[in-house]
Amino acid sequence: MMSTLKAGRRAKPLLGVRRQPGRLALAVFRLPLPLYQRGWGWLLGHTFLLVTHAGRKTGKRRETVAMTLAYDPQTQEAVILSGWGPNTDWIRNIRARPAVQIQIGRESYTPEQRFLSEDESVAVVVEFRRQHPRRVRLAARILGWGDLSSDTGMRDFVRSHPFVSFRPAHPAPP
Repeated sequence: MMSTLKAGRRAKPLLGVRRQPGRLALAVFRLPLPLYQRGWGWLLGHTFLLVTHAGRKTGKRRETVAMTLAYDPQTQEAVILSGWGPNTDWIRNIRARPAVQIQIGRESYTPEQRFLSEDESVAVVVEFRRQHPRRVRLAARILGWGDLSSDTGMRDFVRSHPFVSFRPAHPAPP
């Protein structure tokens, strides 16, 4: 039986990802970071991007990898979300100081960032759900996001998870 109690507590779930990322989940989600750090981020195409930002208290350089939910090759705009909600360090950092650099595929640029409205975020989820239904179901199940197939569930999710858009601050001339 798996309900082993230690010091009067229930055992943590194996992945420990429902409210906060567990060690295993963090390790899996951080796998793309070493690729970027070694200059091989281009192998990930436009599926993941690297956000370089400054710590809100220390000002130290920080890096976060996130899955891209939408990407426009014409404008180089990429949209990501905070899978663990509005209180993650990287979201708090970019609210205090805008992101310093974005790397996606073979591209790297100083970004202009903006937080999406609820309606914009819903549109991103609807399109991502249409293109990648299995990824959405898997992520929702593992991360405890609830039912993203219903409009109500999706709106509840969007209200509690910030979506951020990044595009080059100074687009390259055509």
